[in-house]
Amino acid sequence: MMRLAFAFAAAMALCGCGRVQTSRVITGPTGAPFAGQVAIVMENAPPPAQFVEVAILQSIGYGMSADLASVVGGLQAEAARLGCDAVIRVRVDQGASQASGTGVCVRTPATWGAPPTPAQPTTEGPPAETPSGFGGH
Repeated sequence: MMRLAFAFAAAMALCGCGRVQTSRVITGPTGAPFAGQVAIVMENAPPPAQFVEVAILQSIGYGMSADLASVVGGLQAEAARLGCDAVIRVRVDQGASQASGTGVCVRTPATWGAPPTPAQPTTEGPPAETPSGFGGH
């Protein structure tokens, strides 16, 4: 019986099962869950012109989930739960059996209502519940 249990455990370890674990540090006001596609902005790309920072996110993929798609998907899912429509400054590091990604989850004017016109600066700020100091990064 012991040999059977050991063989089963070894087979499960070799099957390449994977999982994604996410964590967050809340740095601003969260919102209702976002139902759309969460945008990903890599670390060297320019961020949106206006945004409200909500949280710093980390996603770690293990085993078969140690790939870019799984890690980015974890960041997007966690951001959507917090009411964010974008994750900016995204950095992904990939190894053989583990991959990790970090980013800053933000809400942009698209989630505040009608987006401002890019040609004209707007005087509208983030929603009323946003404490001062979090907008206009």
